[in-house]
This record gives sequence, C-alpha cells and structure tokens, in this order.
Amino acid sequence: MIIVAGILDTKGREITFLAEQVRAAGGDPRILDLTVGGESAIKADIPLGEVLEAAACTPAEIVKLDRHRAAAVVTQGAKAVVARLVRAGQVDGIVSFGGSMGASIATEVMRSMPIGIPKLALTTMASGNVRPYVGTSDICLMYPIAEAGLNSLTKRILTNAAYGIAGMARAPKIDTSSERPLVGCMMFGVTTPAVLRAASKMDAAGYDIMINHAIGTGGMSMEQLIADGFMVGMLDITTHELVDERLGGVLGAGPDRLTAAARHGVPQVVAPGGLDLINFGPKDTVPITLMAQTNLPGRALYEHNPTVTCVGVLPEEAYEVAKEIGTKLSESSAPCIVAVPMRGWGACDLREADKALGWAGPGAGPVWVSDPDRPEWSLRSKRFLDGLAETLDLDKANITVLVADLHMNDPRFADLMASSLIAVLNGRWNPDFGTDGTTVKRLERSGHTVPA
Repeated sequence: MIIVAGILDTKGREITFLAEQVRAAGGDPRILDLTVGGESAIKADIPLGEVLEAAACTPAEIVKLDRHRAAAVVTQGAKAVVARLVRAGQVDGIVSFGGSMGASIATEVMRSMPIGIPKLALTTMASGNVRPYVGTSDICLMYPIAEAGLNSLTKRILTNAAYGIAGMARAPKIDTSSERPLVGCMMFGVTTPAVLRAASKMDAAGYDIMINHAIGTGGMSMEQLIADGFMVGMLDITTHELVDERLGGVLGAGPDRLTAAARHGVPQVVAPGGLDLINFGPKDTVPITLMAQTNLPGRALYEHNPTVTCVGVLPEEAYEVAKEIGTKLSESSAPCIVAVPMRGWGACDLREADKALGWAGPGAGPVWVSDPDRPEWSLRSKRFLDGLAETLDLDKANITVLVADLHMNDPRFADLMASSLIAVLNGRWNPDFGTDGTTVKRLERSGHTVPA
C-alpha cells in the first residue's frame, strides 16, 4: 500500500490524480484525508472520520476549532492511523501534496514513521527552510512549481512523483544476512582525520559505522537512531554541537544532544572534537559582541569559506560546557569513556602548524590558547577537565576519563578511542585500559586536576 495524503477540500483533484498515477505506475494507492475544515466531497480510502476517531474527535467538533488547533487534531489522528497500518506491515510508502498546511501535517506523519519506509512530500515549501518539515527523518522533498491546478505541466510533475514513490516502494529488500553491528560516529571538517582513522579500526574489528555530519540535524538524527536501538556503541568524537547550542552558533542540535546513549544503556566514547569553535554563517552574521572579543586569547575569528565563519571558544566557556557534558554523562549505566586530547581539539586548535593534523600554518592554529603551566597543552583542555571533574560522577565504575598528551587528529588518539570502544564491546574493558603512565593517563576520581 502507498498512502497518498493531502488536504482534500482544497487539493482534492490533485491528490486524486496523484493516486491515479501511483496506480498506473504499479502501486496500490490509498488516499488519506488530512482536511482540517471538515469533511471533503472527495472520496478517500482513509476518510477524515476515521482520522478524527483515532484522535478522539468528531466532525461536528473539529469544525468549531480554528485551523491551527484543527490541524493538530488531524495530525494526531493521522499519525495514529498510519502507525497502526505500519505495525500491520501494510505500508510500502507514502506521498503527499500540499502547501504549507498540508506539508506541515503530512511531514509530521512521515517523521513518525520508521526510517526506511519511502517518504516523498511535494510542496511549494520545499524551496526554502525545510528543516521543520524534514527534521531527522528520511523524507524526500520535491518542489511542484505550482500550489494547485491540473494542467500539462503539473500533471507531468505529479506523474513523476507518482512513479518515483512507486519505484521506491518496489525497491528490493536489503540483504541483512551479513549485517554487522552498527556503531555511530559524529564528524566535522576539523575532526575528519581522527574520525576516518577510528572508523577504519572499527571496520577492521567487524563493525559497520554510521558517520553523521555534526551540523545540528546530524546530531539530532544520531540521538534518535540511538534511542531507536540501531546502535550497539557510540564514537561521539565530534561534540561541538553542544557549544553552538549553548553559545548561539548556528549548528546546535537541541537540548537532548549527548543524552540518548546514557539513557538507553549504549556504551560510548566521547571526545571534545570541534568544541573549540562556535559556528556562524558569513562573517557579517557573527554577533557584534563576539566580534568585539576576538582580541581575547582563544576567541580569534576563522573564516573557513565565504559562508562559514567560526569564532574560538574561551577556556571558561569550555569549562561550562564540560560541566553540562558531565551532568549528562553521569546518567550512563553502560561503560562511558571520555577521552580528552590535551594538545588541541581540531584542525584550528594547534600550537604549531602541522598539515597532517589539519593546520598548514603559518603559525599556530587560529583559536589556539596555551596553558601557562604547560605551554604545549591547551588551556581549554585544562579547564574542560576541571569542569568534568566538577559534575561527572567519577565514582561510578562504568565512567572513565582518559587524559591524552596528544592532539585530536593524532592517529594515536584515534586508535585510543576506537580501541577503547572495541574493548568495551568485546567485554575486555577495564578502567586502566589504554593508559600507559606517560601519553595517556586516567583522571583521578578524587581530584579536579590532571594527574602529574
């Protein structure tokens, strides 16, 4: 079954045509009525009455509601109806057509459906900010040119969409006979060398790895995947979305970032990858208050390209973010390892130019700030450890902090992170795993400072 969804009292002719074309393409369409102003004259396979019943509402009641509240009721009912059909194994795909209201309702229904079921939304809102519609789901958006009307052009577009969803619905099942356990990982440009090295070690150890782009939606998607049970372990190498969320950057992933693994008992290795940067758009979008502080140690401005500008994180801000991380990770019931590289957290955070680690120079990376007591170490790393020690429950046997006299993109640090997670997943982990007394040490449970 392919669900064809839309608001039938305003888009009935278009939805009916779309369903006819799905059938012509070999699909089995079922029209789902999402009308918010009362019953439509267009016949639906899943009529509004059935949708409202699932939301404990009646047609007489919904006509008394304003469109905003009526839309919420229809959305609630449609999600319940579709969820029932999905549980019964009857849904092969879903396609919708509509303007802003139709897209809002239909895509919320789609976002409630499991990842992997084909989802295609035709809407004029596709040419704009689509994050509210797609969220963290695998929704395909298609711009239909016109909002309404059947003519030679719109018929061609609707037909293309119909054959597209029908083709997706007929896609062969994936062979999972050789499927390997899946490990999640987060990556950003400044941590790419570490991620690729760690991923290759996980692959060699028999794990598949899903690498999400840490741009806000990537982190939100990963949290959802963890919560849905897809991940056996997490290499959370790149956690800068926490800084953007906290300090006003554009790549925040919401308040739930770095919570799913702890809450769902998924083993994790966490590192402060990219936490040295707050991300913005073009240079003129950086807040004036931050621009005025770029003379402070570590606050420097870095223009990655014409559309991406970064501002350095101050050591005291790193301390505050570390306290947030410590609070979140203290909920962990599964093994949780925080690995902190003392010589920098990404390609912009280096004391000296080193192309292999991501910064070709000249001079130090643009946001580097040295610890006065140990100039080869980052002051951010020092204050980060202080923040962790203040809130992270270091008395829990499953929680360990590894302090590495390395840079984030040093291959040895990538190996440490991957090896630690592999050891946990294979039941070989102990609190002193990976420590060698020199390069890697364990943060003492009783102290707030790095071991001497």
